[in-house]
Amino acid sequence: MSALEIRPLRLGDCEKIGPLLRNVWLDAYHGIQTEEELLEQSHKVHTSAQIAEEIDDPNIHSIVAVSDRRIVGHARSDLDKGVVEIVRLSVLREFYGQGIGKDLLQQDNSYFDPKYEVWLDVFEDNKRAVDFYLSQGYQIMRRATEVQTEGRDVFEFKMRKQQSRRPT
Repeated sequence: MSALEIRPLRLGDCEKIGPLLRNVWLDAYHGIQTEEELLEQSHKVHTSAQIAEEIDDPNIHSIVAVSDRRIVGHARSDLDKGVVEIVRLSVLREFYGQGIGKDLLQQDNSYFDPKYEVWLDVFEDNKRAVDFYLSQGYQIMRRATEVQTEGRDVFEFKMRKQQSRRPT
């Protein structure tokens, strides 16, 4: 792999994020939701126009990982009511194990003031992602029902970044 660049999302990147997210969703959520459900939802929420709105919003931090001028990963966090939520963290499968997810998460976590709690939601059945977040200092706070899919519940974990203790 050539040198990896992690940088803020740019307007020219927006048309590439939807396809990247669809690719990652189809891979990560296979068996959790149907392909049709995943594609339908992604086409609604990952439009170029919606992603472009992230660029100028001061309460959204949206970054990409670029290798050989190709976007291979993306992360987004939102600040809302004094809490940071990791909304997206996606890396193409062929780039797993290279530290890209970790680098994206670290840069994303360091963007907002550290006084804010950092939360995320992850499907319980997405074991690879759950294990990844646990390895990065997140803890499972509770289990919740996320959506109804074909008449069955789909569960997610609400996870929070463990706060480092300050010396007394």
